[in-house]
Amino acid sequence: MKDADWERLLKQSLASAAEPEENLNQSIIHQLKERSQMKPTYRKRLSAGLLAAVLLLVLSISAYAATQLFSPKQVAEHLGDQLLADAFESKDAIQINQSMVSGDYRFTLHGLVSGAGLSEFSHSSEDIYPDRAYAVVSITRQDGKPMPNTDDPEYGKDPFFISPLIKGQKPWQVNIVTMNGGYNEIVIDGVLYRIIECDQVEMFADRGVYLAISSGTTFYRNEAFIFDEKTGEIRAREDYPGASLLFDLPLDAAKADHAKAEAYLEALLNPSSSQDSRSNEDSSDAEDEEWVNWINDLRAKIRNGETIGETLSASIKEVTYDASGNIIYTYGDRSLTMSLHDLFEEGQIGFSDRRLPISGGDDIYEALLFHRDENGVITGRVVVLD
Repeated sequence: MKDADWERLLKQSLASAAEPEENLNQSIIHQLKERSQMKPTYRKRLSAGLLAAVLLLVLSISAYAATQLFSPKQVAEHLGDQLLADAFESKDAIQINQSMVSGDYRFTLHGLVSGAGLSEFSHSSEDIYPDRAYAVVSITRQDGKPMPNTDDPEYGKDPFFISPLIKGQKPWQVNIVTMNGGYNEIVIDGVLYRIIECDQVEMFADRGVYLAISSGTTFYRNEAFIFDEKTGEIRAREDYPGASLLFDLPLDAAKADHAKAEAYLEALLNPSSSQDSRSNEDSSDAEDEEWVNWINDLRAKIRNGETIGETLSASIKEVTYDASGNIIYTYGDRSLTMSLHDLFEEGQIGFSDRRLPISGGDDIYEALLFHRDENGVITGRVVVLD
């Protein structure tokens, strides 16, 4: 295409007040890139008026593209999970598409779906809690800059915590980490998409469930949120230096299950007493009982000074502390923040059996143990369970 023809085509696309067609936009951008690569001096020959027109067109395309976010189904397809993609299109899925701005970012909660067997990538906890919840969130920068790709050195330098929080429950105790959660994410056209998953939250629908988002860490931080002990409400802190916000999840209260929710919280927060509290439940909870018994056996061995597996020597690390006094344990790409009071009683020394984070699958499980010595020094370690 000659320069005159190309310039005429560009001016025609800007002459109308209508939104330029995407095919035309892409064609112009492609040709502009090709000419820039073939003739590096071409930019110097553009007239000031035509250069302004190019900038206006690019800005128009950028503004238009920013509204064209992918759907939950498309995000799941990009991550290779067709089963979950189909679930996001089912009648049980909740389409939300709500956006909020905080810090340097704009966050959009696209949708939510809950159920058993919805993903091609199973989680080890599904053997105990088969019902899972999945949500899709996208993140863009307010200044218009693209989010760094996963292979970019800048990727992950500003991490995000995205998690359901239950009204009435202490958020540092009940969140995506303790609820057997995880996430997958991908960057498409400068937009970061994350699919989170955890044990299902519909059983708490009558209480109310938030989706909390904060920047600066992948774990819950007291600095980002306020928990009201009296009302159970959780609020984002306005003085937090990064992003901090809460979406209210529009769950169907008719799907709440108070008895199931109480049993779940009992197993999560008071595992040592959960067996007695559930002794009268019907046989459908047999798998939950088996899991609790296994955990209780591990705790008993820890209290008795018995070994529960092989300790990874390189994982023995002294913990650090955040501004709120929570302990922070880091090993490789793992990082965990927990309340000191959740681990040790006042003056307690030795290994803690109060909280026992376990991860793994395919019959290979790892536990995270914490130990406090006579001088108050706390160390964490990863143990491959027998």
